[in-house]
Amino acid sequence: MSSSVSISIATNTAIAASKAFGFFVTGSPTLFAETIHSLADVGNQILLKVGEVRAQVGPDREHPFGRGQERFFWALVSAVSVFFIGCGINLYHGVHALVVREPVQPFSLLVLGLLVFALALEAWTFSVAWREIGGRSGLRRNRHNTPVLAVLLEDGVALLGILLTLVVSGVSLLLGPVPLFDASVAIAVGLLLGGMAIFLATVNRKLLIDTTDPAVDRAAEAWLKQRGIQATVRSLVLGVDHSIVFVRAAREVADSYEHAGALTRHLAGEHGKKVDEVYWQFRRPGAS
Repeated sequence: MSSSVSISIATNTAIAASKAFGFFVTGSPTLFAETIHSLADVGNQILLKVGEVRAQVGPDREHPFGRGQERFFWALVSAVSVFFIGCGINLYHGVHALVVREPVQPFSLLVLGLLVFALALEAWTFSVAWREIGGRSGLRRNRHNTPVLAVLLEDGVALLGILLTLVVSGVSLLLGPVPLFDASVAIAVGLLLGGMAIFLATVNRKLLIDTTDPAVDRAAEAWLKQRGIQATVRSLVLGVDHSIVFVRAAREVADSYEHAGALTRHLAGEHGKKVDEVYWQFRRPGAS
């Protein structure tokens, strides 16, 4: 279970409340967009948590390999529904503000302080997710950990959104409200949400359509080759932290059960890859 998902639900709820108060005081389209942005983040992270909980259910007769892919499904639902809804609402509101040009109240120091508070919370949750995924080196290695990847991306986009809102507030404090600029930033936040939704939907769609882990395949083939076993390996990703492996060997392998156990221990110890099962297939003599 991901700690960054649980933390983000709490922090983004507080951030959404602070932004909503700022919008209520100023009527700023940018603050409205940021409020919707944070509410979308909360909804997304709740769905991610649902996926994490359901993915913990073990194997049964109907699901012999467990339900690890549930988290990919719920992350896909989140991307398609929550973020596209957030994107659509923000774009509509921003365009409406451009056309109607409703009056906007100036940002106060209180609202500015709430934005700084939101920035600090987002930076903290981003750092938690960054450590959990393993930093820059872990991004590629843990790319199947979509819940943490989603939190990391959401917090990164949220930080950018708050910085844009701080620019709007700075302009408002110095020059007074500028509705055209304010509405334009609101549209930009909506486009950021849409781009993030497309990216997350693409990642989770690929994982829901049976996919292999090339790192596991290469490591397993190299390990088998060192032991004189010529084989083609294809893994099947079942969840964030586990997969199964299919080994197609050129000839029958003696003590295949022992080799399978040694291979799973090697992949776990040397590569941090958990393999639930190893299935062997031996080519028949004369078969191509």
